[in-house]
Amino acid sequence: MFKLLRYFSITSFFSIAVSAALFGFGYRTIAYRALNETAEAANATMAQSLVNALWGQLGSYLATAEPMSSVQLQSHPAKEQLASQILTHLQGLPVVKLKIVDAHGRTLYSTSPNQISDDESTNPGFQAAGAGEVTSEFAHREQFGAIDRTIENADILSTFVPIRLTADGPFSLVFEIYRDVTPLVAKIERTQWEVAAAAAIIVGLLQAIMFFVVQHADSIIRRQYRERELSEQALRQVQGTLERRVKARTKELARANAGLEAEIAERRLADQRVVHMAHHDALTGLPNRTLLADRVGQAIARAHRSGGKLAVLFLDLDRFKNVNDSFGHAVGDMLLTTVSARLTGSRREEDTVARLGGDEFIVSIPDVADAAEAESVAARILSDLAQPFTINGHQLHADVSIGIALYPRDGDTAETLMRNADTAMYHAKESGRGNYQFFNAQLTEGVSRRLSTETNLRRALERGEFSVHYQPLMNLAAGRVDGAEALLRWPQRDERLVSPVEFIPIAEETGLIVPLGEWVLLEACAQAQAWQAVHPGLRIAVNLSARQFRQKNLIGMIEQVLGESRLHPSLLELELTEGMLMHNVEEATHILARLDEIGVRLAIDDFGTGYSSLSYLKRFPIHTLKIDRSFVRDISTDPDDATIVTAIVAMARSLNLRVTAEGVETEEQAAFLRSLTCDQAQGFHFGRPMPAAEFERFVSRLVR
Repeated sequence: MFKLLRYFSITSFFSIAVSAALFGFGYRTIAYRALNETAEAANATMAQSLVNALWGQLGSYLATAEPMSSVQLQSHPAKEQLASQILTHLQGLPVVKLKIVDAHGRTLYSTSPNQISDDESTNPGFQAAGAGEVTSEFAHREQFGAIDRTIENADILSTFVPIRLTADGPFSLVFEIYRDVTPLVAKIERTQWEVAAAAAIIVGLLQAIMFFVVQHADSIIRRQYRERELSEQALRQVQGTLERRVKARTKELARANAGLEAEIAERRLADQRVVHMAHHDALTGLPNRTLLADRVGQAIARAHRSGGKLAVLFLDLDRFKNVNDSFGHAVGDMLLTTVSARLTGSRREEDTVARLGGDEFIVSIPDVADAAEAESVAARILSDLAQPFTINGHQLHADVSIGIALYPRDGDTAETLMRNADTAMYHAKESGRGNYQFFNAQLTEGVSRRLSTETNLRRALERGEFSVHYQPLMNLAAGRVDGAEALLRWPQRDERLVSPVEFIPIAEETGLIVPLGEWVLLEACAQAQAWQAVHPGLRIAVNLSARQFRQKNLIGMIEQVLGESRLHPSLLELELTEGMLMHNVEEATHILARLDEIGVRLAIDDFGTGYSSLSYLKRFPIHTLKIDRSFVRDISTDPDDATIVTAIVAMARSLNLRVTAEGVETEEQAAFLRSLTCDQAQGFHFGRPMPAAEFERFVSRLVR
């Protein structure tokens, strides 16, 4: 009789053993592959992080280590300091050894000092890294010399990581990183046995079930042969169940493996995005200041070796703020993106276009023949950007001012060249915008002088070093003083006065003119109020700057000054220029109307040099016209000037406006103005600007 149970038992034993072995081996293979990929990616990321974090120390060490002999390299003076910084960054990581190998296979640094100067050129891992591949090797070591100790029975994963010192340069270093993966391997081994045991148990249970089924079938065979087919069918059903469970488990393992691979790929993409964001502008995608400085530095090094030249162009969009203010920052961002695309499209492959931020761009042009070639590129950029841009249905213009600096004439570092190109760009703006200018030493002197003046201005404002002088406003018909114009003066320690021409434009540009103007207004109004006790009705005239006029709190500030000084509003005359009023006519109309309601008198200063429009004289509540000194200077000798002044006085009379002539220096000029029935005059002929005490004595002498 066929011994079914015996053969079945033997078969079950081997089935359990084989199934456990297959499951254990499959798990081991998958786990080791995942461990290798994960550790290799971690080592590559750590190598790049070490280069980024320690580049200052590492760069100088490598530069000096490369020409050294093996003996000299062992005693490199910066080795200990570099080792200390590397150990600090490796602290807490399972890295047991780190080697830095140059492109020729020579070990320049190792955490095991006795391996410094070893030749790695024949190592397959080094050769693969030289070709740009990150490779790893897994090995079990009975003994291994780690950073601070010797470890035994260790599983070590060594990774060869190629390193580029520049973004697009060749691989010039190889980091050889040894990672102790013994705990992970031990865990894999344990888990392997657990998987094998679980598989054995599951299969054993199934086999036990099958054993009882077979036993039952065997007994049935002995009793009744006819039931044989039913027993076989039951056996097939059990086998089917087993196969389904095995397939289900296999699918679960496959899904887990796929998830692990996806996570690793996502991590790699994230690392790549971080590196890109660190070196590129988020809006335009152009290189940022960091990447630009690196590329300019490389270009300087090449130019130094070859004796060539390098041009750096600093671009700033003119009046870009108007685009943001008028159309919004979204349109402004789209304009910047379109400008960057146009700049990039017209460059050579070796040129670099970068965005520093805001509306500032830099173009680096290596290997230029001379200044004329750089000038040609700047002219082409001006021409390209002069074409209008269509953004969201708006036709916009992006005129640009360009400053040019050349290596080696204008600097030998990236920072110096960019700074000098920036200085030249501001000179281009001062020269009318929409042009290019080359850097020269005189520009630096002018910038330094300007910065010095700005610094001294701020200090003088904090210390109250300014004073107000007063120039008489003479009534030509009565020969008396009707008032005074308050003029800001900046006395120095040597009793010299800084010319307003030197510091007023800087104060206007920096915004210091606002607190300065408010101080002058308060000082002048307080002085005018003090004079009322002796000279009642004496008016004070104060100039308002364009920046002051655009301040939102202008009306409130003037009301506060009048309240603090207790000066009657009708005794204050504010002098404005025509350009200030025409900048924003609607807003100017509203401000002048409020000042007129308060009772403050309003005068147009330097009349005849600006718009000189009769329409705004009719529209604005103006009380006085001040004829510019350029017309008064030659009225006694130049018929044209005499005719212009005569026409201005006649026009003012027809509009019921008072007229004040500026810059009167001779009696002939004064006599001519009296003949025209001009109301007031001021100038050196009557009196220079003088301190308050001297002005009071001047007025008192005329009264007597």
